Amino acid sequence: MSRAKKIIQRVLLILPLLFPGLSVAGQTHTTETEQNRHDNYPGEQVSHGGERAHREHKFRESRIQIPDKTAHKAGIRTAVAGPGTIGESVTLYGKTAIDHRSISHVRARYPGTLVAIEKGLGDLVEKGQKLAAIESNDSLQVYPLVAPIRGQVIDKQASLGEFSGERVLFTIANYSRLWAELRVFPGRRDKISRGQRVSISAGERTFDSTITSLAPGGNGQPFAIARALIENPDNLWTTDLMVQGQVVTSENRVPLVVENRALQPLRETTVVFVKVGQTYEARPLALGRSDGTVTEVLSGLTVGERYVTENSYLIKADFEKSGAAHSH
Repeated sequence: MSRAKKIIQRVLLILPLLFPGLSVAGQTHTTETEQNRHDNYPGEQVSHGGERAHREHKFRESRIQIPDKTAHKAGIRTAVAGPGTIGESVTLYGKTAIDHRSISHVRARYPGTLVAIEKGLGDLVEKGQKLAAIESNDSLQVYPLVAPIRGQVIDKQASLGEFSGERVLFTIANYSRLWAELRVFPGRRDKISRGQRVSISAGERTFDSTITSLAPGGNGQPFAIARALIENPDNLWTTDLMVQGQVVTSENRVPLVVENRALQPLRETTVVFVKVGQTYEARPLALGRSDGTVTEVLSGLTVGERYVTENSYLIKADFEKSGAAHSH
């Protein structure tokens, strides 16, 4: 072999190393970065033609590294992807009302003159606490009028020196338990029944309950009333509050779901961020049914993979800010 030919061969071997991607003698040298661009994400089903190329182009560098300690401080939490239940639901509207079993109308046991008034409108009382004192007309003995339940005085018809008679002197209500009274119109009546789960919401407040009764609306109203109990120990709910009830009418088991709060829009598609070691990958998903809490995953993720649930928007912001070109 001539000296010139040997030099040409050496140059042909060196050129691809100096200029990655350069085609020499019909061959192309592919860098490690470029090779990674064509690696399928774990769990992603291989598509063909333009769809695959388009997806790979958008997410070719969608990986960042965040140390576990940093992620924990930022409130980033994860969950393991797995099967779940998608519920179908119906939305009903109504308002809150006091449980009538929690109202007490207090009358004098023995009619007489009110000689002392201890409690007024709006006062909180305990069961057995003194409300007033009455001098009986028959025995002329003074006896206490006490609260039969714990609650709040919502009405007072007693004044010092008056004759009690048989009228209601105090009305006490306990608001620790309320009803959500939801209207069920005829078009939805066949979908609603006792025992169904219902999520009651009013603004930011929510309460998970069960429909315990279903009865006609009364007074010729063209709807039935579905009632669900709201536990209200801190009195955060009030009466006559407009509420929405999401009633679960059916449930379907599916192979793979993710929590809705994990889903983020990114580069014209919907993704979750999958955690592998201390690396987070933006994983585009094909999605199915959703019930407002979880969503069915058709492709893009596999059972057992760990994905970000809480504060996933922080990772999204990092991707958008840096293009995933740096690590923490």
